[in-house]
Amino acid sequence: MIASPDTARMRRPRQTAAALIGLALLMPLILGGCARQRQWTRAGITQAAFDQDAARCRREAAKASHGDPFAAAAGQGLERAVAEERIFEQCMFARGYRLEGEPADR
Repeated sequence: MIASPDTARMRRPRQTAAALIGLALLMPLILGGCARQRQWTRAGITQAAFDQDAARCRREAAKASHGDPFAAAAGQGLERAVAEERIFEQCMFARGYRLEGEPADR
């Protein structure tokens, strides 16, 4: 079946809108590859010691986020993940680590 000129004109804005939406969804992924990677640093630490500290902080964050009232209300959702990451970062800072790639005002 051959599309009429009117049908083809109506399809173009939809295709353009779909392409723009697709591009908007892909941009964070594309730009994320260009972003500076965050990395934990601490003078004089071995990789094994870092791995142990990070594992302890992950366990502590997982346990503590279950007691966070905002995270608990969200179940296993985004709020719990955000709360757990915040607790993990606080634990790492308390152990003397710095997070490179972040603003210096931390």
